[in-house]
Amino acid sequence: MDDQLDELIEFLNSPRPDVRELAVGYLAGFSSPKSENFQKLVSRVDKLVQRLLIISHESPSSANNAMSILINLTSDISICKYFTDEDYLSMVIRLITNPTSIIADLASMLLSNLTKLENICRALVALNVGLVPGICNSTLALDQLTDVFVKGMDKKYNKYAEFGYLASVFADITNYPYGRRYFLERTAYDGKLPITKIMVFSEYPGIIRRGGVDSTMKNVCFDKEKHREILDPKETNMLPYILLPLCGPEEFDMEDMEDMPEEVQFLGDDKKREPDPKLRCTLLEAINLLCTTYCGRETLRAKKVYPVLREMHKEETDENCLDLNYRAVQLLMGDESKETTQDGKGTENSKPEASAFEEI
Repeated sequence: MDDQLDELIEFLNSPRPDVRELAVGYLAGFSSPKSENFQKLVSRVDKLVQRLLIISHESPSSANNAMSILINLTSDISICKYFTDEDYLSMVIRLITNPTSIIADLASMLLSNLTKLENICRALVALNVGLVPGICNSTLALDQLTDVFVKGMDKKYNKYAEFGYLASVFADITNYPYGRRYFLERTAYDGKLPITKIMVFSEYPGIIRRGGVDSTMKNVCFDKEKHREILDPKETNMLPYILLPLCGPEEFDMEDMEDMPEEVQFLGDDKKREPDPKLRCTLLEAINLLCTTYCGRETLRAKKVYPVLREMHKEETDENCLDLNYRAVQLLMGDESKETTQDGKGTENSKPEASAFEEI
């Protein structure tokens, strides 16, 4: 088998496109992490990465197989280090942002695997690539990815792609202070806060997109110095996008509702609460994190977050959600005259949230 694999890998360098297509097709069958040959392929990865990236620009069949192999290989985090090469990383970005790329979503999935490695996150935040007409007037890779994520919803930018997996990339990047800084500072090319562009998808039907967005919102809340701006309606105004998925069709007292964010007022009888308990937990962790600063607690009290948590608690069945809900209520309804031990700390067991590895 070893000799056959080596021969197939050599065929990836063939000058004949039909031979390369056959070779990459056979190799795709060996690349599943559950395959008995997976580790043999991993041991030969230094011969594969560059060749597969090049083939990703060839025929649709070859491109799909090449990208599928790379996705499966990078489910092993030790393989991700090969993409710290700026040229390789730039090739992945261009496959995502090309408006006619048939593998833009697969390339997004690959990038969401790569950003499990901290070195890739650091490199991506600083990476500059060529301008792409139709996205934004910036060469910064993250600016382009953020804008294509927004413009690409429902295949509006590329008829082959929805770019949902980029939300997982954003969640990974915001594990780190420099990633949170990017999303909470205004961009040079349009003066907007990147987090405000993506947080509007917190109720998007697709769970991959909204799940990554929820995790990104939670992660930026670890930056306590930014809590005032995060909650300021004239700045980030994130609170409505955290609360909306936690709201159901309940009616609130008019006195309470008048103080709530406008986006949360007068919701219809058909309003649905976030169905996924993990995402409800993520949003409740964001609230708990905002409660770790005095300005955060005061704002959440003033915006009547407690009634939302109270009504949610009545319908909640998930134990983790109930626990997070209870802790947030204790912080919001506690006596500020006493020292609050959680100030300056994250909630117990909370940490910046990343997404899982993808494989084909």
